[in-house]
Amino acid sequence: MKKLTVLIAVLLLACMLFGCAKYSEKDFLGKTSAQIVEEYGEFDCVSVPADADGIYRSCRCGYTVQKARPGYLEQNPEILFFIHFDANGIAVDTSEGPRPGG
Repeated sequence: MKKLTVLIAVLLLACMLFGCAKYSEKDFLGKTSAQIVEEYGEFDCVSVPADADGIYRSCRCGYTVQKARPGYLEQNPEILFFIHFDANGIAVDTSEGPRPGG
């Protein structure tokens, strides 16, 4: 029982130090936006509307990973995990950053 408690404490400490990412690039690359929406739900942020087939092409779409929150000197921005789609609607890259426009 003591070993289990130590293991849980070590895992929690590792998550606090290195962060536990909600999304991983490898989960998205090579998939279409329709496949991603089916698995993870509608995007929180889109840069262009989907086409008639429901596919996002030549754009980026994002999921919120950190909501905006007040800070001591200024508000910390909302952070999104962006998925970049090519002209065929395939996810080719990911990034994290603030919501466009503030």
